[in-house]
Amino acid sequence: MRPFSALARVYDRMMADVPYAAWAAFVLSVLAGEGAYPRSVLDLGTGTGASLEPFCAYGLTGMGLDASEAMLARARERLPGVPFVQGDFRTFQLERRFDLIVSVFDSLNNLTDPRDLRTTFQRIHAHLRPGGWFAADLNTPLGLEELWEDGVWEGEGYRLVHRYDTEQRLGHIEATILTPEGPVIEHHVERGYWPDEVAAWLSAAGFGRVRCLEYPDAALAGRHSLRFWVFAQRPNGSPSRM
Repeated sequence: MRPFSALARVYDRMMADVPYAAWAAFVLSVLAGEGAYPRSVLDLGTGTGASLEPFCAYGLTGMGLDASEAMLARARERLPGVPFVQGDFRTFQLERRFDLIVSVFDSLNNLTDPRDLRTTFQRIHAHLRPGGWFAADLNTPLGLEELWEDGVWEGEGYRLVHRYDTEQRLGHIEATILTPEGPVIEHHVERGYWPDEVAAWLSAAGFGRVRCLEYPDAALAGRHSLRFWVFAQRPNGSPSRM
């Protein structure tokens, strides 16, 4: 089954302790330090809308994009009136631009081919207003190795089995979800990325200022980091191409 299909049934239960509101506050605080106060936001990999909700609570006009229609159905229930679009990170075309684009909780790690991540950065750049910002958090190879190697995570209605392939830098999850029709198995894969790799690819995509920071202290991220946030600005006056 496609990833995040059956999982949509239990996703919010699984993520009940994820600090989405604190992450949104962190993002907006870092941007305020850069003199940026966005009014509109696009959430890539919005899932059930939980990652977009706190930005809307801060007064930003929000929009969400996700590949899973099952997850988007939950998002529309959570945030009625907010537009949600099914789409692919690598090819999305929305015919509008945003002050801020975010991608939260290692959504970009689901792009396991670096070429796809670089293509996604180009699409993000095209959908930002000049001077706008992109912010995302990612797992590093070290983070996947330490957090995912031979782990089991169980809860009401689901069981996740993790393993990590050091050579390929890939984390694998076998997710078993209990449904009224019986158990359903989904396979999820993430690739770890280093901050310096991501920064170089963002620069190549046309971004100007790029910062890779740890949460919550905003310390400089590096190859010692398990996870990191990247902030990248589309320069004022950069060519506009959709």
